[in-house]
Amino acid sequence: MWKWIVGGALVLVVALAGLGWLGYRKLTAGGDSATVVIAASPERVFTSLADPDSMGVWMAAGSQIAASHHGLLVVGDTLHVETGNSGRPRQRYTWTVAEVTPDRLLVLQMRADTSDNVVATRRDSLVPAGDSTIVITTIASPMIDEMRTRRGDTSGKVGGVLLNFGSKVLTAAFRVVSELELKRLKARLEGRPMPTR
Repeated sequence: MWKWIVGGALVLVVALAGLGWLGYRKLTAGGDSATVVIAASPERVFTSLADPDSMGVWMAAGSQIAASHHGLLVVGDTLHVETGNSGRPRQRYTWTVAEVTPDRLLVLQMRADTSDNVVATRRDSLVPAGDSTIVITTIASPMIDEMRTRRGDTSGKVGGVLLNFGSKVLTAAFRVVSELELKRLKARLEGRPMPTR
C-alpha cells in the first residue's frame, strides 16, 4: 500500500516539476523585447506614448498615473503609477524618465520605493515604416545585473543559477505586460476595441 502512495506522490512531484519547467520556458521564450506595428505616424505614436494623460488609457486597465505636469514627458520627470481594479490589490510604482528623443525614443526607469535602485528599464524605440510605425519595447533589469556584478564569482553555481532564473523571470514578466500595453496603444490609435488580456 505504501509503495502505491509513495509512487503516486513521486509521479505528482515529477509532473508538477515538468509543468513548472514548461511554464518557465514558455514565459522566457519571448526574450527581452516586444514589438508591434501601429498604423500611425511616429509623431502620433510618440505623443500617445509619452503623454501621462494618454498613458492612463492604454496602460494596464484601471491604471492611474500622476505626473508633475501635463504634456509630453521630459528627462527627469517622475510618474507615479497605481494599478489594479476591483477584486485585486492595488500596486504602486514609480517610473523616472531617463531619456527622450522626440518621435524616436522614450526610456523609463522603474525605481524601488525603499532603496531608489533601478529595478527595471523600459526602452521604447519608434521606427518609421511607410504609413506605420514599428514600436520595439526592450526590457532590462539593472538591479539583478548589478547584484551579479557585485557578487562576482563568489556566488557559486547555485547563486548564479538563481540570479539568472530571477533575471529571466523578471524580464519576461515586464515583457508580457509591455506586450499587452503595446497592443492597447495600437488599438487606441487605430480606433479598435482594446484587448483586456
